[in-house]
Amino acid sequence: MTRREFTDQVLLPLTRLTWEEREAVRRELEEHLEDRMESMLERGWEPELAEERCLESMGDPAEIGREMAKQYRSRDQGWLWLGRAAVALTAVLCLQAVLSLEFFYTWKYVWDSVDARTIYVPEGWTEILDTVELSMALDICVPVGNDVLRAARVNVGREKNCDRRRAEVVLFSYDRIPGGVVSTNLLGSITVENQRGEQGQSAGGWGHYRVERTAQYVEIESGDIYVTLVYKWLGKTLRVQVPLPEEAS
Repeated sequence: MTRREFTDQVLLPLTRLTWEEREAVRRELEEHLEDRMESMLERGWEPELAEERCLESMGDPAEIGREMAKQYRSRDQGWLWLGRAAVALTAVLCLQAVLSLEFFYTWKYVWDSVDARTIYVPEGWTEILDTVELSMALDICVPVGNDVLRAARVNVGREKNCDRRRAEVVLFSYDRIPGGVVSTNLLGSITVENQRGEQGQSAGGWGHYRVERTAQYVEIESGDIYVTLVYKWLGKTLRVQVPLPEEAS
């Protein structure tokens, strides 16, 4: 699938948009893909493979388009209700502002969900480490029920006044369907272990009902080559090894 075919499929369900609005959505999608491709090219990917990977990680374009169409229909229904309401001009303007703000945030949340599939966490970004000694970009995606857990980066370093090194794994969670609602229990139920089975801690995080981000960290020793993410789901224990940067050992 080419980039043009991808954006065409996203736009297909958006029948209520004007030509100008459709082109604005197309430009935003293409700019997002360009940003993701640029970061992959900087890491040595071939252009064709980088574009193919970006398009795959964005998800089903038809699903993205249907989700966007729902948001635009909600907006249109809001305007229809306002047009029929016999209220004072001030009340109409106030309600219009509220609806516009709500639509803005709904669109942003959907876009965050799409973005989390390919977002590149920059080298040096950390939630808890004061000094990052080693860092490695990841793209480990694990299906968990209707959601996806993605490990995007692993850092190795130290906190202030702490002699032992720690590994920090940056995690995202999102629904399999772009824009879908993610389980709030997913990231909160994950623990990280070192090679001796010692459990780490969560550094807290950020998110909303369509995407969440957190960082898990655990102490490591010389010679360690991986840490393990552990999640219990439906009576089963999922274990995912996350490699450490080679120099960490």
